[in-house]
Amino acid sequence: MKQTTMLPVLAGIISSIIVGFSYLFLKNIVSEASALSILSYRFTIAFIAMSVLVLFKVIKVDFRGKPVLPLILFSIVQPVLAFSFQTYGMKYASSSEAGIITALVPIFVMFFAAMFLKESTTTLQKFSILLSVSGVAYITIMKGIDGEANVIGIVLIVLSVISMAVYTVLARKFSKQFSPLELTYAMMGSGMIMFSVMLFISPEKADFSVLTNVNFVTSILYLGILSSVVTSFLSNYMVTRMKASQSVVFMNLSTIVSILAGAFILHEAVYMYHLIGTVMIILGVVGTNLKSVSFPKRMAGTTVNE
Repeated sequence: MKQTTMLPVLAGIISSIIVGFSYLFLKNIVSEASALSILSYRFTIAFIAMSVLVLFKVIKVDFRGKPVLPLILFSIVQPVLAFSFQTYGMKYASSSEAGIITALVPIFVMFFAAMFLKESTTTLQKFSILLSVSGVAYITIMKGIDGEANVIGIVLIVLSVISMAVYTVLARKFSKQFSPLELTYAMMGSGMIMFSVMLFISPEKADFSVLTNVNFVTSILYLGILSSVVTSFLSNYMVTRMKASQSVVFMNLSTIVSILAGAFILHEAVYMYHLIGTVMIILGVVGTNLKSVSFPKRMAGTTVNE
């Protein structure tokens, strides 16, 4: 790979590591607060953190003279729709079903990117994406399908996957009008407003007592700042520097990180199928990004080298 390719690749790897560890932090607090409360706290902290950085001019965002409608559409798709469908889908679908279906995101992205962005992929890249997806599915299946299939849950998880794929394509499309930071800031603001409103009108009421729990606060800070702000920025940055189908395949690396984190931190068992699936995922990610991908210095004339 050329040097121009390394920054987005590094962004993808770092993002995958953060997301992989986020499962540990989420696991720590799911019994202490409702899913909607966690989402509300998570994005409120994320938006406040970014706002402080904007206020002190550590980061710069400027929405003046830019189209608002695309930004609203973008920030509704992700995180609002994607997280909502995923959260409520998990109430009905098993974790195994959710894991297998979510692994299909790169395939949906490849399809949507070809349709709406006219991005092409080589035979090697198509095969590599399928290999990576198969690696995640293989690990999930070998762990065992838990519970009976539920149509409502499966439909909601599929809608979540479609939302994630649409987000990736929209981020690529809107990168000519908005910077990665501006896209991220809009996402955090949208998440804070929508999830807080949903929490307010739902039977689930916010439990402020959890804010005195050090374990909860530590976990929500990780989820809000690192797993929301940082990963969203890295994802938005990455998708402006490489094809949508190439950038999204990095999300499957988080499966490997979660396995390693579970093994070394929670002392969970690692089996041969974990290793086989890991090799499949890594080979898939490498194969998808073998060709150098770079943008010209001026973002206005965004093109991707074949």
